[in-house]
Amino acid sequence: MERFIQHEPLFIRHFKTTVWPFPVHNHNHFELMFIHSGNGHHELNGKLSPYTGPCLFLLAPADYHIFMIQEATEFSVLKFTNCYLDDVSAGTVKNEWNKLIDHLLVINNASETCLVESANELDKIDQIMRMIVREWEGSHTSNEVIFYLIRSVFALIKRNAFHQRVPDNLLNGNLFISMMNHIHVHIKDPSELRLTVLSERFNLSPNHLSSLFKQQMGLSVKKYIDDYKFKLIENRLKFGNSMIKEISIEFGFADLSHFNKFLKNYGGINPTAIRKKSAGV
Repeated sequence: MERFIQHEPLFIRHFKTTVWPFPVHNHNHFELMFIHSGNGHHELNGKLSPYTGPCLFLLAPADYHIFMIQEATEFSVLKFTNCYLDDVSAGTVKNEWNKLIDHLLVINNASETCLVESANELDKIDQIMRMIVREWEGSHTSNEVIFYLIRSVFALIKRNAFHQRVPDNLLNGNLFISMMNHIHVHIKDPSELRLTVLSERFNLSPNHLSSLFKQQMGLSVKKYIDDYKFKLIENRLKFGNSMIKEISIEFGFADLSHFNKFLKNYGGINPTAIRKKSAGV
């Protein structure tokens, strides 16, 4: 299997084809692939799924894939590395972007096909992706306009993920969307995730909030928090360059012993093994 190496922080490609021009491959970068039109099958990590445009896929570096096109398909592909932000932003904006990437990787892990289901939202993304391509074709380099257009696409994906997680007919659906958003935003601050804090934030008693969440969402608040935290840490170990101790501190663990125990309980594997497995060692 080939591995495609990209040295540029960002590269954008737009094309229409009846035959997929690349062999089965993985990358050293992330890819956001928007299919404007066409249909066929997408084989991702050995699993074959049908696609019909418009639809959207997010690929992480370790993912390998190929398309089997049945009807001429139009692609817009955003290829970006972990270094992309270093050239276009710093401080708060960079932190917010990193949070967004974290959310998207977790969303992507839970999605077997198209990331966004809403036809209306896919139409919005279609238009934004075309704007990104037009901006890129003018200079073939990144700029502030492209950065914020890409960020808006990611924000739409995130917003849709919450709505897809909460069924339309769920009682108090907006309440659960707000709860999940609060958990995601504050996932690295354990003090903001305590049940007493959540109950005060959403004006419910701790017992009522716990029973309501489990009844409607099918799992406890703690399980939702721990599942999300584990997936974020796993992604950080797989795709980031931070030291294990730094990741432990970032997610609010008192020491490496508690960090290792958390990962062992949830994934049955220690952080070093997760990183080695991702690297193919």
